[in-house]
Amino acid sequence: SAGPLRTLFLVMTAATTASIGSASGASVVGGVDRSRNGGSTSAPEDIKLNAATKRPQSRPHVVYVLSDNLGYGGVGYLRAVSPAGPTPEIQTPNIDNLASTGIILSSFYTWKFCSPSRSSLLSGRHPIHVNVYNDLMFQPGFGIPENMTLLPLKLKSYGYQTHHIGKWHCGMSSPSRTPKGRGFDTSLGYLFAANDYLHGLSTEGCDNTTHNFAPGNVAGNSDARCTSRSLAARHITHYTDLWESGPVSEGPATGLNGTGFEEGLFLSRAVGIIEGHDPSTPLFMYYAMHLMHSPLCAPPEYLDKFSFITDNEDRRYVSAMTSFMDDAVGGVVTALQRSGMWANTVFVWSSDNGAAIELDTGAKNAYPLKGGYCTDWEGGVRAPALVNGGFLQPQQRGTVHDGLVHISDWWPTFVVGLAGGDMADAKAEAAGLPPVDGVDQWGYLVGEQANPPRLEVGFTPLGFNQTAGRPSMNGQSGNNDSAIIAIVDGAKLKLMTDAVAQSSWEGPRYPNGSRPSIAPQGQCVDGEAGCWDTWSTVQQCTVPPQCIATDPHCKVGCLFNLSSDPTEHHDIALERPDLVVLLHARLVAYSKTLFDPDRGVVDAEGACAAMARNGGFFGPWLENGQAPI
Repeated sequence: SAGPLRTLFLVMTAATTASIGSASGASVVGGVDRSRNGGSTSAPEDIKLNAATKRPQSRPHVVYVLSDNLGYGGVGYLRAVSPAGPTPEIQTPNIDNLASTGIILSSFYTWKFCSPSRSSLLSGRHPIHVNVYNDLMFQPGFGIPENMTLLPLKLKSYGYQTHHIGKWHCGMSSPSRTPKGRGFDTSLGYLFAANDYLHGLSTEGCDNTTHNFAPGNVAGNSDARCTSRSLAARHITHYTDLWESGPVSEGPATGLNGTGFEEGLFLSRAVGIIEGHDPSTPLFMYYAMHLMHSPLCAPPEYLDKFSFITDNEDRRYVSAMTSFMDDAVGGVVTALQRSGMWANTVFVWSSDNGAAIELDTGAKNAYPLKGGYCTDWEGGVRAPALVNGGFLQPQQRGTVHDGLVHISDWWPTFVVGLAGGDMADAKAEAAGLPPVDGVDQWGYLVGEQANPPRLEVGFTPLGFNQTAGRPSMNGQSGNNDSAIIAIVDGAKLKLMTDAVAQSSWEGPRYPNGSRPSIAPQGQCVDGEAGCWDTWSTVQQCTVPPQCIATDPHCKVGCLFNLSSDPTEHHDIALERPDLVVLLHARLVAYSKTLFDPDRGVVDAEGACAAMARNGGFFGPWLENGQAPI
């Protein structure tokens, strides 16, 4: 039975939002009901006068811990309410406690992969208005445009001290695009998508040489062990990606790489920041974990904890990584409590996207949702998320909010809802860049607003080829889907178009007997027993592929009622063509707003010359202002 899952997913159906173009008189613009969002983006004259809105009088500390590539099947509190129930293979007691004593966001949405989600979080823009690309590291304009004011810099204008730890992946071609250049007082982390957890060795380099990992063996040292398959699949190079900045200077984190399991290094830095912080000054800490991203690596004692998993090595490693991730989250919370800061802290934890379900490098689980990372199925864009902290009031604890929340909403929620600021970005406006378009969700989260302020979430726009931003996916089929979610007459509806890959569901225990192909492109060939290519299950939502919405003889897309079918099993497009036309019109309007500027020509020569000067470390190679955007 899916009863427990429905209890979690459907708690808001009795008091959900009005339909698009509501007759209630509300002003609905771009999927946001501004009348429910305070009607204005201006700041109060004095934050101490906010008693009438039941908002606390002081600016709280804000701590955001962002996990990487973790899906719905990888966290205990969600597994517990799934049809299969809890499992000893997923042990997340710290996150589970935060969920049960805080606010669960059961309709939290992101982009389908890393950099756009992070760009959205830090800029307050939807990904199609800031960055939809992921793998073009040596492109000068990669990431967030230089003239957009990011969350840390905005919060600094309201007295916050700001710190970044972990993954960046938002651009680094010039000093103005590194974490320090974007407003963080201090930073320790890696600038691109991933490194090897052990020595900071990057998945990108300046030549074709990579470390040779023999298949079937385990690589590592006394600090951590990794599956050789995941290391080989990530093409670990001889170049280092670990960068550090302080209040004055920044540069390669020489001497820190190779000193232990990297997530332990990041946790230690997070705890040190908290312990050394003056509680009278508001803190913004953004801890973007390496876990659960590939390669698959974990300390030996955590692997021993899951020695009972004997049928699949990758699943054992993922369980061990999950346990370390949970302990790291618990370590941050404990440090806040011991420092006396927890009582005045808003703590947010989420994943940056859904589960990376591909074998070898992913092996995560989106169960019971459909699909995974790199697609617009719920398993790829619906991420686990929660809010906690001593700043919450007793009546706000133990609640589940099913209203739409997008990762871009944290910028206005923190700046306007918590810091009492405004959504203005004069620098971006002067440069002709898209404005902040996230929504302040704080009033909804704490019960001041009965109805959620967001009525729509868009994903991949029509006509956009996502392989342009994912070179590693070139040659794959069925990965150019487009999608949108909208609230219509109280129901959460989702339209998906074109051919959609990963059109399948993982089981409660995944991976199990499946294995990747031995073929060079990872595509299964005849005779490979047990082989499963996660991209091979393709659902053709648009039939024929050239179908247009107004043609009564074709099917423009797949339509799902997520309110009653959160796992996307039942396509109702043929039953409700009127709703298909309605959502497709919204998707067309949304797609026309795509911001896709010239980001410059890939400059591997310049980037690699800088790496040579840095002793083999990634780092900026241009002067400020030299990138085209």
